[in-house]
Amino acid sequence: MGRELGEWRASGRALDQLNQQEARFGDRLLAGLLADLPDAVIVLDQQLRLQWGNRAAERLFDRSLGESVGLAALELVHPEDVELVLRSIASVQDKETGTLIEVRANTATGWRLLEVIGSPVEWFGDRAVLFSLRDLTERRRFEVAHNEEARLRSLVQNAAAVTFLVSPTGLVHSVSGALNRVLGHDPELVERRPLAELVHESDRPELLKAFERASLGASASNPVTVAVRFCRHASTETVPFELSWVNLLDDPIVAGFVVSAHDITDRVTAELEMRKALSLLTATLDSTADGILVVDTAGRITSFNGRFVEMWRLPHEILSTLDDAAALSFVRDQLSWPEAFQAKVDELYANPEAESSDTLEFKDGRVFERYSKAQYVDGVVVGRVWSFRDVTERKRTEEELRESEQQFRQVFNQGPLGIALVDLDSRIIDANRALCRFMGRAKQELVGSTLASFAHPEDQDKESELARQISAEMIFGYQTETRFLTDVGDVVFASVTASVIRGEQGAPVYGLRIVEDITKRKRLESELVAHAATAGKLLASFTPRETEILALLCEGYTASRIAVDLSVSVRTVESHLANGYRKLGVRTREDAVAEYTRLTLAVNDLKNGLSGSASAEEYVEELSTLPTKFPYLGA
Repeated sequence: MGRELGEWRASGRALDQLNQQEARFGDRLLAGLLADLPDAVIVLDQQLRLQWGNRAAERLFDRSLGESVGLAALELVHPEDVELVLRSIASVQDKETGTLIEVRANTATGWRLLEVIGSPVEWFGDRAVLFSLRDLTERRRFEVAHNEEARLRSLVQNAAAVTFLVSPTGLVHSVSGALNRVLGHDPELVERRPLAELVHESDRPELLKAFERASLGASASNPVTVAVRFCRHASTETVPFELSWVNLLDDPIVAGFVVSAHDITDRVTAELEMRKALSLLTATLDSTADGILVVDTAGRITSFNGRFVEMWRLPHEILSTLDDAAALSFVRDQLSWPEAFQAKVDELYANPEAESSDTLEFKDGRVFERYSKAQYVDGVVVGRVWSFRDVTERKRTEEELRESEQQFRQVFNQGPLGIALVDLDSRIIDANRALCRFMGRAKQELVGSTLASFAHPEDQDKESELARQISAEMIFGYQTETRFLTDVGDVVFASVTASVIRGEQGAPVYGLRIVEDITKRKRLESELVAHAATAGKLLASFTPRETEILALLCEGYTASRIAVDLSVSVRTVESHLANGYRKLGVRTREDAVAEYTRLTLAVNDLKNGLSGSASAEEYVEELSTLPTKFPYLGA
């Protein structure tokens, strides 16, 4: 009996050792998958110090893992994005998966725009977070093309708000790309359809009332607003928005309503849902928007995420076999060039250590980017990782940008008002023709300078201070009247309206300056004030009796009638009239009436814009304050 018990215990120890060996191999496999992912993966502790990173992270930042452990991650983040990163890390602790954000980071090749998503990994350490990083720089550079039309379109397409152009009958003529990002609707399918179809049925009466009010008149300074619920695409879920209606029916270019829709709830993150019982590998694969497939050297599927199944529309019976050859056979029929697709697969399987990236076109119009690299465990190739990214919308956007280039050139260059795009330091990066004409300067002279540098010396400090405040986000915008000097030194007047264009995450991207020429109005004001001041001084030189007699004369009274009404002699009246004629510089009654009436009207016209005066003397004294009321009189 004792011998049997000993043999049983020995067998148990052998089984435990076998299980431990299998667990160690599984850990090595998991670590290898993480190390070989195309995207950079890092783990930060609760002090935001680096604890681990894969090979892609080492390449991205040109730092080995050994020299980077303990590094403060915020040192690599752009100062303007630090607050966004801190908010994201604080919020991810209470979630299975954090919110997808875009952050500028200092990499081996300089500042790059990274797409970042995180997930808490408490088993790694207290409040540790795993982050997946993807470089978006080149994509953004293409979208923000090197011309003014693409930049303007990028401002609209990347704004957080959804912008609609609605026809007089309520049909959506065009809509910004935020509609797809926020609600999932395809802009092309929404266009030429009633705006009401996007709104929850119970809110449509309110939408109709707002439409009717806007039809009666709604300006940018006084828009018609209404709160409604938008329906998400292919879902019963709704999102509350506030719509601002501006009536541009009389604008020959727009001929419709501009409707801005702002989300009035906290943004609902659209992240892939992680399954609680899965390992770190599953969490990493499912935290990305790309489809991921992992195949071993024997052609067996070892892992995949839900996005891969969705993108390739693979049925369960194919996936359940875990046979890569069967999956390839199924997906080939979807492709426009199946032979080239299969040839690349065969080439990579014949060269296990090779890496590859190419583009796949589908018969139904979809476009995928395909990335592939070897999967290593302890330096040995154990399989291959495939990553697929759906770039259909990006390709469609690129095509739309090309097709609409002429339209945006006309809007920007042929507009009647001066328009300048400025960077975050208020330096001009683009200017339209109207602004160049107003300034009397070529675009090359304007670009790289600030508006303040062309302002009148007495207005430069004011314009510079306002620009500083808007750059520092002390104010959201401003409107002011400023004098500028043309290339030949002429003084021109403008009403300058400034605002900030923000990106998807709310960070400032560009500044916008609208410059309206008000030179004629200002010069007319100056002439009016000068004329009224002269008239006021002349009127103030009359005695009260002369003023009284001239006023009666203008009412048609004769000298004898005036004498009776004032209880004075006719000679006295004629004497006062002679003095009045002399001061007015006239000789006849008709000329005196005309000149006195003209002077009186000039003074009264200006007095209507000033505080009331009880007498001519007080009015003349008030004229001395005109330089403060009309600061441009001396220009």
